Amino acid sequence: MSALLARLFDDAALFPPERAPMDEALPAYREAVRNPSTGRLRCPASRFAELRTHLVPEDLLDLVLVADTGIEELPKALDAVRAEPRVRPSAMEIAVPGDADQARAVAVMLARLPSDVPARIEVRLSPGWRDALDRIAAARDLGTPLGTTTATVSAAFITACAERELQFTCAGQGFLNVLLATAQAAAGEADIGRTLQRTDAPSLATEVQDLSDDAVQATRNLLVAVNVRNLDVLGLIRTPDTGKDMSP
Repeated sequence: MSALLARLFDDAALFPPERAPMDEALPAYREAVRNPSTGRLRCPASRFAELRTHLVPEDLLDLVLVADTGIEELPKALDAVRAEPRVRPSAMEIAVPGDADQARAVAVMLARLPSDVPARIEVRLSPGWRDALDRIAAARDLGTPLGTTTATVSAAFITACAERELQFTCAGQGFLNVLLATAQAAAGEADIGRTLQRTDAPSLATEVQDLSDDAVQATRNLLVAVNVRNLDVLGLIRTPDTGKDMSP
């Protein structure tokens, strides 16, 4: 499953509810990133200054900058990231306000987003969200590097992304379910809700492992990453006492 899991798991340890201390989160990420399944470090814009104080000369970290300080502060936050040679901004993420009409809010956001860093817009599953995805996909088709993300995975969201060939990221719980459901949606299957509800992990793992090369490619063309708050739970960090690699 190496191609399917390659750089799949982004490290979200810096976010609530854990909000890991930086002096713990960075060493853990440095260890985990040796595993080819580990992706990028997700950093809130509000914690980037703190992160810089804990970097070492050897660092070269792929960073997802999450604009928790809002669209107004995003250019300043990106300037700070670009000025730090020990990190590489691989993407930025920003959420649409949950109480806003999603399509209108996305239209405003698209007009203000910097265009030189790939962006993922978090769309809430509230009125206007499908139209919001249409707007994101239309801007993507015009050449802007765009995708979407969600904190709550649903069959409707995955299917909508597949219909628009729109890349997405999501929370990391039940990643086997998400991988298989995404593969099914990419193949045009309509009823993927049952896959997301399954609890038979061994069978899920077998079906995911048996995906064809074409299905793996189609799945990862859609699913960029799952965001994991504790990579150690997935065995992406070697245990200090044995050095045993417990990767998926």
